[in-house]
Amino acid sequence: MRLLLTGAGEPGFNMALDEALAIAVRRRWSPPTLRIYRWQSPAISLGCHQPLSALQGFTDAAPPAVAVVRRPTAGGAVAHADDVSYALVCGAPSLRGRPGRTLYAQFHAALGRALATGRSAGRYALYQAPSSHPSPAPSPLQGRGGGMRDERMNGEGGCAAFGFCFRQPVAGDLMLGARKVAGAAQRRWRDGLLQQGTIAADGHSPDRVALSIRTAWADVFQHRFAVDALTVQERVLADELWSKYRPWTPSSWPPVIPSASNRSH
Repeated sequence: MRLLLTGAGEPGFNMALDEALAIAVRRRWSPPTLRIYRWQSPAISLGCHQPLSALQGFTDAAPPAVAVVRRPTAGGAVAHADDVSYALVCGAPSLRGRPGRTLYAQFHAALGRALATGRSAGRYALYQAPSSHPSPAPSPLQGRGGGMRDERMNGEGGCAAFGFCFRQPVAGDLMLGARKVAGAAQRRWRDGLLQQGTIAADGHSPDRVALSIRTAWADVFQHRFAVDALTVQERVLADELWSKYRPWTPSSWPPVIPSASNRSH
């Protein structure tokens, strides 16, 4: 498996590159890939199916220069600044016997183990829905093979319904005490999967978080990652897709009203 460490990117290009990698891996131009990156400037990312009304909760608190982009995956709205993000792209052969929700929970369990040191040791756990809403989430930080149903993290309900993805955890998210510190969204096709996730640094250095992401996915797949670089084909494709993810800035945000339809831009 390939590891890309691409540093801080422009918000729209981050999304374009993740989609380009998904296309390249699904078409078998590239091997299964994990990309770890940050955000060049503050941004809010919306799920691909999320209504624009989700921005209501951000309009007053957003920094003056914040950009808004849509992700190629679903899920809820996430504010990005000092977090560390990743995109995992796998083709169908790597996903055999790995339902989307199982993969989601396995990664967060492994991430909690990788991050747990010192005073935080033992405080990481997977979120489980209240008993009134039975959830297939595994026990806190169990190992691989957590037996969840084959359900995509499609952004319907949970954090997407509230707009603030890190304020409203869903089953399988990583918690530190009562706070959500890691979440993700998936898009799955017959020939592959893209999972985009973000982890709050929460006192860890970005390098430590990046190493923990790498360690966790290596644990899930039982496979080591080899550091590599983007191919020319991937870079060209990302450049072509970039205009699709042109960010909105506060001066160009679309009208934010409860009845706003889910339009792409």
